[in-house]
Amino acid sequence: MTQDISLWSPVIVASLVAPCICQRESRLGTDQIYKRMEDIKVKIKNPRIEWQGNILEARMNLEIIALLEDQTGHTQLISRQEIIKDRVALREFDRSLEKEKDAGFIIQIQDLKWDGEMQGNELIISYSLSYMIFAVREQVVKLYADEEMEISNEEPENDLQGMEMEINRVRNDNEKLNRKLFLYERDLMSLQRGIKKAENRNVALSSELSRSLELVEKLRDAITRKDLLICTYEKPQNENRKKTLPPLAMGGEEFKLGQRIKRMLMNSL
Repeated sequence: MTQDISLWSPVIVASLVAPCICQRESRLGTDQIYKRMEDIKVKIKNPRIEWQGNILEARMNLEIIALLEDQTGHTQLISRQEIIKDRVALREFDRSLEKEKDAGFIIQIQDLKWDGEMQGNELIISYSLSYMIFAVREQVVKLYADEEMEISNEEPENDLQGMEMEINRVRNDNEKLNRKLFLYERDLMSLQRGIKKAENRNVALSSELSRSLELVEKLRDAITRKDLLICTYEKPQNENRKKTLPPLAMGGEEFKLGQRIKRMLMNSL
């Protein structure tokens, strides 16, 4: 004989008629000026609801992870956190919550999109997210054996199948998200390794360039010393050559005048 079953379970008493859409832009300052942003990822953590009079305030922690490149080509991974606050009116629910002051709330993030850019030393993040809010109340749910058997022949079987399908869909979505996250982290690690290799290569090239410049400078000094030695050797040789050279030949008129003077001297003897 099947016995009745009692469960203490949260029961949904109301939900939003349509998902809330929150669009914001955040400007986060950095301690230095970066050249550009390589990649960015945004996560939502610890979503919660606070009841404030006739409105509800949704609060979510926004975690921003960005890969930035500085002016020298080096990359740096930075993380920033921000609190998102969004207000929702009670009239947006499908049922009145005036008598549900002890109700709790569950936030379900449905979609999250973001984009970012660097401007000077500011990281500008634009994001858009949509979420649903469910009002729940903890209470005892009793399953009667006879009713369970009677209902199980009709609707609960379909409901159970629907729940199983929904669970499988959520599980598949989680697997896809985990796969995307794995690929993202793998690509990020690969990018960091590539950047590290490029930095090491730049260091090696810089060292090789310094050695080449030093060798060029040594060759210039050697050529300069050689030129000085050649000049020092050729100067005495040029002086001796000048001493041994015959005097320059006279011009035509000077030659005739000299011949006349010579004849005059010979005639006077």
